[in-house]
Amino acid sequence: MAKKESSKRLVTAIERPGTSLEKAVARIQEMMDPNSTVTHNEVLEDRVGNKRQYDVVIRGRFGGRPVLGVMECKDHSRKTGPDLVEAFAKKAEHLGVNLRVMVSKRGFTKQALRLAKHENIGCLSLLPDNPESVGFSIGDMWYGVVRKWVKIRLRIHFALPTAPMSRFDANTVKWNGKPVVNWFVKELLTTYRDEAKEGKHTCNLTFDEQRKLEIEGAEWPVAGISCIAERVSIKKRKWVSWSGDALFDWHSGRLTIPSGGRVVGSAVETDLSTWPDYEGEIPDPGKRESDGFVKLVLYHTQKWDDAKDGEVPDLRSL
Repeated sequence: MAKKESSKRLVTAIERPGTSLEKAVARIQEMMDPNSTVTHNEVLEDRVGNKRQYDVVIRGRFGGRPVLGVMECKDHSRKTGPDLVEAFAKKAEHLGVNLRVMVSKRGFTKQALRLAKHENIGCLSLLPDNPESVGFSIGDMWYGVVRKWVKIRLRIHFALPTAPMSRFDANTVKWNGKPVVNWFVKELLTTYRDEAKEGKHTCNLTFDEQRKLEIEGAEWPVAGISCIAERVSIKKRKWVSWSGDALFDWHSGRLTIPSGGRVVGSAVETDLSTWPDYEGEIPDPGKRESDGFVKLVLYHTQKWDDAKDGEVPDLRSL
């Protein structure tokens, strides 16, 4: 006998499909308006005597009069279509409600959204914890610009009537045994770190009097050095999805976060170079685009490695 009672309790404890979604919607709806009363899985009787079950029921007051709203939750493996919207509209036809809302875990088809708008039915979705599992993502697009100095090379101004060489390895140009190019690289990554203009740039260093520098293992009289480098900007783009206590409105394309609700974005790599490349135009920071979400533009530039300071000659002392 004890075994049968235990088995019965086990069966009744199992929730019907979609219950977790309904409870989540009810919880967030309560946060939206603490003055309203929100119930889950309630049976209401309409004006012609039909009793129907509703996933979430909202009761409140507006302008001193009672307001009633009902919500239908769909936890299906595909987008909610027009047939389910039509069924819900028919279901609540004689209920005399002020608010009709459908919440779909996987979103809505275009036909369903058109019909819902005609029937004055709101269409919402919870923020998905795993966008890949539900087939859609709610969030915003982040843009990035990675600025780099590339093709860094040196031009030696020899203090000779004729240059003794036309080609040389920049790393073999040294002062006191340290590569001269390191001084220029540090200048590019510190003094000119925020340079936004793309293309070729030249940094010149002229000595008050000629100096002897080591080049390709031999010493040569030098009057000055020029460093030529190219500035490039690589555009990046990454979609950042949101999850948490909020409802997305498919009609307005807007997100509603209740007071006290918590919304977090997906993980974002701080190294912008790992983001996917992007060839289009980057919007101005803070500008709203057609999808209604605010865009963020980040800039990343190379940094000088302070640990390499010991390898940098003091060319200012020359």
